[in-house]
Amino acid sequence: MSDSSINSTPPNVLLNTVIEQHTFEVFENDTLRWFCLDGVLQTAMSKAEPESLMFPHMLFMTIPLLEAVQVNTVLELGLGGGGLLRYLNAHNPDIQIEVVEKSAQVIEIYNQFFNPQQTDSQIHCADAYDFVQQAPKHQVDLLMVDIFASQTLVPFIFDSSFYSNLNNFLTKNGWLVINTVFTEQSHIEQLSNVLTKLYPNALIYGFKAAQFANIVWVMNCGGKKLSSVWPQQAFFTASKAQGLSYHLT
Repeated sequence: MSDSSINSTPPNVLLNTVIEQHTFEVFENDTLRWFCLDGVLQTAMSKAEPESLMFPHMLFMTIPLLEAVQVNTVLELGLGGGGLLRYLNAHNPDIQIEVVEKSAQVIEIYNQFFNPQQTDSQIHCADAYDFVQQAPKHQVDLLMVDIFASQTLVPFIFDSSFYSNLNNFLTKNGWLVINTVFTEQSHIEQLSNVLTKLYPNALIYGFKAAQFANIVWVMNCGGKKLSSVWPQQAFFTASKAQGLSYHLT
């Protein structure tokens, strides 16, 4: 999706509110509805096809599903505008999905503006770090981390204890997918070091779409590798044995 899609017609303002020093805005035009937090675009939804993935990084986050692996349970940390949740509910209706979202306002915005099918999903209003540390452990096949911290890095994005707690939620051959927004190569190296130490048998794939800052990390805790089509598109790979290697520049 390009900015021209959003800017093609003057938008209608559906919501503009400030809560706890954060600005929440929802706009729409003839074809799209989108959500901004503190002036930063969070998500967009096609009004005609609300289940469509509107950003390239979201496709990367669904790679385990596209690999035709058996996924029965999903835990998503971070709701945003619910783009991944709408996609999963539409294309994988038999999957049991849980979502953790810290902001009650974001959950309300999703239910009011970005849940056109009024799907009844299990959404916990909780801090993701606290949830994976304190919630009763129940293993899932796919764990997606899609957390946004306004214009700063997520405070625990390099915290090894956070990823150790994530591991407690994953099945033996579970998939971990992490969406990050890094502006410095040192951030990639830092997170790579954390993950390869915790998952020494895993081959980690990093995907980045051109002109987007998002970097999506995809890994299988049991050491399973992706089919050959995906490594050709990887921005980098990382493992305990081989270190960090960049493939696309």
